[in-house]
Amino acid sequence: MTEHSWQKLRYERGPDGEDANEAARGEVLSALHRGHMPEDLPLLRFLVEQEALCCAHSPSRGLGEQAALAGFLLAEHRQAEDVWRHYAIKRANFDAGCAYDVEHLFAAGVRATIDHVRASDRPDRDEVLELLLSHDFDEEDLEEWVAGRREWFAN
Repeated sequence: MTEHSWQKLRYERGPDGEDANEAARGEVLSALHRGHMPEDLPLLRFLVEQEALCCAHSPSRGLGEQAALAGFLLAEHRQAEDVWRHYAIKRANFDAGCAYDVEHLFAAGVRATIDHVRASDRPDRDEVLELLLSHDFDEEDLEEWVAGRREWFAN
């Protein structure tokens, strides 16, 4: 799938207020769930960004299964720079904030993520750092969470 074809996966509010491309993103996420590779990382990042927009513009839907799946698939890549994408989903609406596990933000590892955020000059740096430091996780906790989420999404 080329970046040009990703345009058909963008969050786009339709005349009925619903996301016109939600179903298309769902199909792509299902395919990625069946098997994704390191080269799929840019696409997953894009999909997470679109799901965050969808959650933010449709707060009554809460987190949604697609946003949860997209976030987990991205978390499996364990890249510290994705903390900001995970945070975008977590802060998209109240229900998403409650339902989207903070462990997503730590996916790259506890110390690596905190160090990455501390070194950032992003405007939301302090807010994200406060959230991260308010949780007492270690690498073992994170591995247990990943295993549990894999099992949950396998069903």
